[in-house]
Amino acid sequence: MNLNDWIPAVSTTSSTAAILAGILWLCRSLITTRLTKSVRHEFDAKLESLRAELRQNEELFKADLRTKETEIAALRGGAMTAMASRQMALDKRRLEAVDQLWSAVTALSPAKSSSSLMAIMNYDWCNAEATRNAKLREVFAALGSGFDIRKFDFSISAKARPFVTPMVWALFSAYQAILLEAVVKVELLKSGIDAKDRPGNKEVISRLLKAVFPKSEALVDNIQESAYHYLLDELETRLLDEFRKMLAGVEDDKASIEQAAEIVRQSNALMDSAKQTEANSIPSNQP
Repeated sequence: MNLNDWIPAVSTTSSTAAILAGILWLCRSLITTRLTKSVRHEFDAKLESLRAELRQNEELFKADLRTKETEIAALRGGAMTAMASRQMALDKRRLEAVDQLWSAVTALSPAKSSSSLMAIMNYDWCNAEATRNAKLREVFAALGSGFDIRKFDFSISAKARPFVTPMVWALFSAYQAILLEAVVKVELLKSGIDAKDRPGNKEVISRLLKAVFPKSEALVDNIQESAYHYLLDELETRLLDEFRKMLAGVEDDKASIEQAAEIVRQSNALMDSAKQTEANSIPSNQP
């Protein structure tokens, strides 16, 4: 067999191999393409499903958020309405408290007459003379008939205390205590009871007025006890000023609260002494 016999065979074999190689390449390319498209389709489908799920979740989240915003707005609105209602009720009660205290000041006006009477009298001399002079007792009975300490209702003003500032209550307490001390003195003169052994309240009243007017301590020290009456008008003015501050929403600072506490302590001491004297020494008008 010569070389020429091999050439067609080799050529045929090479052609067949080339054809087979081409077919395999085409098959591999087709398979790769199909696999790629299949994977891409599956990926696209899953991606679209995920996108759809995300859109759905987003819509649900937005809907839930809108619901919560509505609920929060409703709660906020309800809370604001409740706060506004409470504030309105508190403001109304504060106005009522101011009215109650000023009504008490007005009710004490006859007691102010007793204080003015004591301001022009020598109390020690009048007390000594009234114990033995019935005519003088009758004079004081007529002069001091406008106010009966036994009939004065202290509970009305006490109801206002929780709704006013500490300083408002302190100034009212001082005003009331000073007036009632004068009333008790007139009652003693009317009754002819010798009060020489009664514990003196000059020091208590002095400390009280110094607490109310801390910048006027020298003045308080240098005036007679009978002249304390003339500070009552200034005390009324201070009380009205505190009413205005309270209704304007101005709160007491630490110094004012401490000052108010001292005023109340001295007022209570004076009131307790006056009430004890009234209970132990002044006869009741009741049958």
